[in-house]
Amino acid sequence: MSPTIVKSIKQKADGELFSQIQEYMETHVNEALTIEQICKSNSVGRSQLQKLFRNKSGYGAIEYFSRMKIDLAKQMIREDHYNFTQIADALGFSSIHYFSRQFKRITGMTPSEYSSSIKALSDNPG
Repeated sequence: MSPTIVKSIKQKADGELFSQIQEYMETHVNEALTIEQICKSNSVGRSQLQKLFRNKSGYGAIEYFSRMKIDLAKQMIREDHYNFTQIADALGFSSIHYFSRQFKRITGMTPSEYSSSIKALSDNPG
């Protein structure tokens, strides 16, 4: 096989593995996953996992998982059915404080600030 074909097969396999792990993360978004759990459940080595996520998303696996959780938290805040404690619990954060810190680190604002900004946008559709 030519190097181009081998590279193409590897890219396809990497894409499938990435999708499989993404799906695994989505299924376990309400838990506090570790690198070890992700590797073991998906039969992938730690360095392969990190390299795969860096190449496909630009983030490490846990950072990607954290961002996935915060995206879901933003959606839950927009839907306005849950308070922040319920959201933190639902997404497997160890505490409301840890949830708030992660939210601010990723979005640049606290959950309260985000909620206020969403309400302001819906009150002033401009």
